[in-house]
Amino acid sequence: IEYISYTNMILTTLAITSLGLISSVVGKNLVKDTGYGRVQSIDFMTSDCKDCGMTLLGQVSVKICGALEGEPCCAVVNIAGFDQSFHEGSVDSFGGAKLQECQNFNIGINSLESFDVTVYHQGMDDVRLDWVQVVTESLAIKCSIGILMEDTTSFKPTDCDIRG
Repeated sequence: IEYISYTNMILTTLAITSLGLISSVVGKNLVKDTGYGRVQSIDFMTSDCKDCGMTLLGQVSVKICGALEGEPCCAVVNIAGFDQSFHEGSVDSFGGAKLQECQNFNIGINSLESFDVTVYHQGMDDVRLDWVQVVTESLAIKCSIGILMEDTTSFKPTDCDIRG
């Protein structure tokens, strides 16, 4: 009888623990994200002109702000990770682990006036970017850049629009 009681106690504890885990997971899935949604990728268009691309001697980083709760911003440092990216006239799309802390970052706001993206350049090789686009599971926010980013430069686009 003691053995059965001990076994029942263990099974009951496991069942309660499992229900707690299931309810916490289900509870998270039931909470609807508000605003523009979770970041899935960040895309860049490199200008199609002579010497507008960038080699491994330059780095591009990004900061996105627009969360309602928790950390208000996320950042991606050296988004290309020293891969061969940012060629003249090409679009580079970065997703998954390349997004670092911006992966699945919830842009909780729903107005462009509250959305903020800043693009940073560092290094000896300059780059001219036409635009940056932040893609969530439901839409894309595309912001014009159109400048040559030299040495240590930052640019905060103000001309953004929503697609999708």
